[in-house]
This record gives sequence, C-alpha cells and structure tokens, in this order.
Amino acid sequence: MGIMSILEEECMFPKASDKTFLAKLYENHMGKSPNFQKPKPVKNVRFEPHFEVVHYAGTVCFGLQCCFLQYPFIYFLPN
Repeated sequence: MGIMSILEEECMFPKASDKTFLAKLYENHMGKSPNFQKPKPVKNVRFEPHFEVVHYAGTVCFGLQCCFLQYPFIYFLPN
C-alpha cells in the first residue's frame, strides 16, 4: 500500500491521528522499501522530520506536525 493510499485510508477514520498514520507508514514501508527511510537526526530545524522518501532527485524529508490529518499539508524539510 502506498503512502497516499495510507493517508486516504487514515482520513476516513475519525479516530485516526498523525501517530497512527506514521505507525502505518513504518509498518508498511520500513525495511520493505529502499525508498522509505527513517530520518537522520537534524539540529536547528523548525519542524522535526518523521520520514524520508528517496527518489531520483534526492532524499526528501517529511514532517507530520499537529493536526496533519485534519489539514493535510506536507511540510518539506531541508536536507
């Protein structure tokens, strides 16, 4: 199941949260997909990264901040 499919599924359930979304991402992708990674610790950033996606242009960090499922904005974090 892809990242967007998991997000769509989580948005259908009223008790879903950012934590349950992240848990499902790790459950479905961690160690199973070389393009999904746990982020490396980063200092002095405004938002903490929660997962990374590796693609042809490089690695992109994503942060799930408060109320991500209610307001589905993805925060891109600098590498």
